Amino acid sequence: MSNFQPPPILPPDVISIRGLALKTSKAGLDTWHRAGKSQPVTVDAWVRAPVAVAGISDLVAESVHYGTLSKAITKVVEANTDDAGGEAADHGSPSKLAVEVIASAFGIGAEHVRVRLCFPKKLLRADGAGVEVAMHKYAPYGSVPVTVDVDEKAFIEGLHVFGIIGVNPWERLEKQEVVIGVEVHGPGSGGIDIVRVADDVVIAVENASFQTIEALVTALARLLCVDKALDKVTIKAEKPRAIAFARGPAVQITRSRRYYSTEATAFRQINEKEHIAYLGMGSNLGERAALLSASLIELEKRGLRVLATSSMYESAPMYVENQPRFLNAVCKVATTMTPHELLAAVQDVEKNALGRVKLIDKGPRSIDLDILLYDDIVLRDGKILSIPHLLMLEREFVLRPLAQIAPDYIHPVSCTTIAKHLDHLCPPDEYISDLYTVIPLKEPRGPINQLMFDTIHHVHTPTHLMAILNVTPDSFSDGGDHISPDDILATARDYVANKATIIDIGGQSTNPKSVNPGPAVELERVLPAIKLLRAHKEFDHIVISIDTYYASVARAAIQAGADIINDVSAGMLDPDMFATAAQLDVPIVLMHMRGTPQTMVNMTQYANDDVITGAADELAERVREAEKAGIKRWNIILDPGLGFAKSFSQNLSILRELKFFIHSRREFDGLPWLLGPSRKGFIGKLTGREPKDRVAGTGAAISACIAGGAEIVRVHDPKEIGDVLAVADMIYRNPASLATRKRK
Repeated sequence: MSNFQPPPILPPDVISIRGLALKTSKAGLDTWHRAGKSQPVTVDAWVRAPVAVAGISDLVAESVHYGTLSKAITKVVEANTDDAGGEAADHGSPSKLAVEVIASAFGIGAEHVRVRLCFPKKLLRADGAGVEVAMHKYAPYGSVPVTVDVDEKAFIEGLHVFGIIGVNPWERLEKQEVVIGVEVHGPGSGGIDIVRVADDVVIAVENASFQTIEALVTALARLLCVDKALDKVTIKAEKPRAIAFARGPAVQITRSRRYYSTEATAFRQINEKEHIAYLGMGSNLGERAALLSASLIELEKRGLRVLATSSMYESAPMYVENQPRFLNAVCKVATTMTPHELLAAVQDVEKNALGRVKLIDKGPRSIDLDILLYDDIVLRDGKILSIPHLLMLEREFVLRPLAQIAPDYIHPVSCTTIAKHLDHLCPPDEYISDLYTVIPLKEPRGPINQLMFDTIHHVHTPTHLMAILNVTPDSFSDGGDHISPDDILATARDYVANKATIIDIGGQSTNPKSVNPGPAVELERVLPAIKLLRAHKEFDHIVISIDTYYASVARAAIQAGADIINDVSAGMLDPDMFATAAQLDVPIVLMHMRGTPQTMVNMTQYANDDVITGAADELAERVREAEKAGIKRWNIILDPGLGFAKSFSQNLSILRELKFFIHSRREFDGLPWLLGPSRKGFIGKLTGREPKDRVAGTGAAISACIAGGAEIVRVHDPKEIGDVLAVADMIYRNPASLATRKRK
């Protein structure tokens, strides 16, 4: 058995020359795009040459001598160069010059040569740019020698650009230096327009925003391989200011067109899944609320799914101020469309479905739909499409509704949540907003097509008076008072004369001692009353609400002329209520209650004896369920449910801490509040009076409601309580009170 061991396989011997500084006029255009001008060039050359014999003999003739190689390279590079900088006979190109240098090395006996030519003044922003070429010369089986191209690439070294990159807050505010390296690989790459490549990279970096270096190099590689059709590139990016005591972190990747063709297939598969987008909506011409609602219907016709809506806000116009006030909202949608496809769908809704005609930029418009956000991408496509929307962070009418449905969404450019952006733009303790929450009415009532509330400061709009019209025989304080049509009309006229804006009609008593008559009997009671009022023009401007927790009663009442559903159970006593309200697309009052009117008095135990936290949590859950069922946020009014599953002391706690209560949950943001303490038992316990004699006590409770931020109060005695509102509104709902709060 032989003990022969084959010799180890070692890398080839290499002789190199590094950093040979020369000048040439054979490299094409110079920095200023002039042909034939001398340019500085640094030459690196590597020659594979066996040095074993020379290493033993120590004879120069046995190897490729670096001095001879240097002279050969210099002769080729500086040939035809006018030392005074004049015109040259052959302008050439970097790749042609590299081939000539390799040929000169072949001429002195080299067989495998790699040459790198770097022109330090080629680009204004870069440390250098040039080409690297490798070629091999050999004679197969003793035949005529042939030359084989082994490798070729163009490169840019140290391209200095400034862009938004990083996750720290200060990195999102100011552009920082990023040093980019680019290599373009493949046959013919030495002949590409390297100036154009540099320009493409600069534009891409300085007009985009990234949180990570990884995302930056990936975007540049995709740009060059896909958009610019280069076969293969290597991208390196370094942040020299990122680490105080280091040169800087860097990431380098190599990608090819083939890689992205595979990636494109994978992306198409991903793209078939739904993406999340947020759309801004605005209108200041025509039936504004109806147009916003119609836009949602049209978007769904085009395959989008509306997942959530914000409140509607009325706001003063920005930029072009001499125009009507706007209604604004934000919706969250799911879509399989790309951003550009979504833009096309949005514009189709604006122009073709809803007939928008753009007169002047940022001027009056019947409908305006903007893509605010799309997943977490950053997209800048000139004047066509920018995501995130470029102006969204300076617009309260965008940030406030967006913060309702996406408070924790992190803006992909600023890396800050939407809620924090809103607080920064509108500091809660300093900023006075002129945005008003709007509850739209599906059917205009005379000149009234909406109810408007100041849900931010609770000062700029008057308290709405909702008058109670019970058409029941057994209500706890007015049972049997409104049975005949004459009684109903007389009472309604009295309410209107005393400035009631809403009449709440109920056909079932919520008195714990009453018996539930069922929806059929309830309909027999309420429908004639609603139709009676709608048959008299004197009530055309009055909003009617239907006090019921039955979906069937609500539907019939709305169809008969009611405008609002007032559900004391917040959808808990009829599983069809939320779906019905969503389909009818009308406002609904969600009141906190536990159990039924008959059992609620035994359900006043709250965790830690904390009715504020317990009731707020339970009501917030009902808001989430309502929105999940398709009820638009701009159709929701809330009620903490005084007297419903609340003890004597708990009712007082809610009144005492009402301001905290209504701002205690994100689910409550921007929603108006209705309170109904009228003639309630806790007032009777305090005063010792029967229900109809509790007017003064009710007035005191109503004043507390207004001080706490109630937007609507529900009362039995609008004449007397109207006086309370006149005084309490002047005290608490007066812009002058804002100055008082600031002094505190």
